[in-house]
Amino acid sequence: MLRLFSIPSFRALRMASNDMTLTTSQRALIPESKIDTEAVERLEPLDSPTLAPLIPHLLIWIQDANWPVAWPVIQLLQKHPAIVVEPVRKVLRDEAGEVDDGSWKSNCLSALVAEMDKEYQIQLKEEILRMARSPTKEELEWETMDIAKDILEELGITVESSPKPSPGDLESESK
Repeated sequence: MLRLFSIPSFRALRMASNDMTLTTSQRALIPESKIDTEAVERLEPLDSPTLAPLIPHLLIWIQDANWPVAWPVIQLLQKHPAIVVEPVRKVLRDEAGEVDDGSWKSNCLSALVAEMDKEYQIQLKEEILRMARSPTKEELEWETMDIAKDILEELGITVESSPKPSPGDLESESK
């Protein structure tokens, strides 16, 4: 049987395959497609220790905020900031299976980090500062620099304004 909307991309498959520590019953809890909002509903009653190993796999579903499953996943993750910080750090550092995914980083910053209490935001200070000071081409295209500066401002940290390079400037520098 052909399954439409299975895994969203090769990068998601690669990320999910990096963690072989999930049991069969844990894997069954992860949404199977970008329209599998019922799976997220089944996750709602779970406590943080039960959800913790699933977080990296749930973050996959916020790579594109237009997927129907994205916002239910975001709303679930917002309720558990203590267990979301480290997996989000991996996304922001390009250690989550995808290199420089500006959309994914932007979604993590705007939908998760910006909504966290300051005690959790400060744990991501190094990553947020790097994005505010030295954004990559993808981060510029997705305006993560601006989101990062807004989060830092809320934390009372000001970042010196430097001329905002255009994505084209970054391309010519890398050649």
